[in-house]
Amino acid sequence: MKTLSDVLSLHKDKIIAAWIDRLAEAGDGDSETEPMIRELLERLIRALKSDGPPDIKAPTFHDLTKHMIEVSASRAREGYSPSSTGRLILGLKAAADSAIAAEYSADPDRWRRESATLSEVIDGLSILTFEAFMRAREEIITRQSDAMLEISTPSLLIWDEVVMMPLVGVIDTARAQHIMEEMLNAISREQARVAILDVTGVPVIDTRVALHLTNVVSAARMLGAEIIVTGFSPEAAQTLVKLDVDLRTMRTRGTLRAGFAEALRLLQCQIRPIG
Repeated sequence: MKTLSDVLSLHKDKIIAAWIDRLAEAGDGDSETEPMIRELLERLIRALKSDGPPDIKAPTFHDLTKHMIEVSASRAREGYSPSSTGRLILGLKAAADSAIAAEYSADPDRWRRESATLSEVIDGLSILTFEAFMRAREEIITRQSDAMLEISTPSLLIWDEVVMMPLVGVIDTARAQHIMEEMLNAISREQARVAILDVTGVPVIDTRVALHLTNVVSAARMLGAEIIVTGFSPEAAQTLVKLDVDLRTMRTRGTLRAGFAEALRLLQCQIRPIG
């Protein structure tokens, strides 16, 4: 009697056709579906032909599991949903069921045994691909977060020896560390003596944010630069006073314009009209 790998190989075209139909019904079929599932089925057949146990953790399944991890990660990067990727794998179980039933109809025990083997392998692959999909998605989210962090904390040279960093959005611990690193790098790179940190676009200025800003000021002074923090709203000022936050070590100005004027004063520069 034929082995499970023999059955899958013999009925490969019928299984693939049924598989594609099921995916199409679920709205998951596209031009790349058939080559993808054909490759998956062929690798599965090779793995099942080996003498080892039908366990996806076995060395004989390494080629198959490596391929599925790559497929799952690729689909995550291309924007497919995890449920779509799951249906791609699970569709094989239903597609192969009729072929297995027809081949082992004379031996119900063998039918149940081979069906259980295929189900166990496919279930294991489903878990594996889901984990790979989520890891790839997390990497994408991390890269996007890092890119957004870079965009949200630009450092600009606005005058000789004066750099400015406008901040927009919530400042948490991770972003505060990035702000400090970017500010210190800008001060060092531009040989700046004054740096303006504008918080007009920061929606909440509380004790935690004030502490982060104080740390930036202290670190900048170690490089010989003075930090001017601009953009405190009246509400933020009242909140910090009520919280008894000590900002005496921080040079502040209400507006960016006033902060720039203070920067020129510290550099002993004046702007005069021509003529």
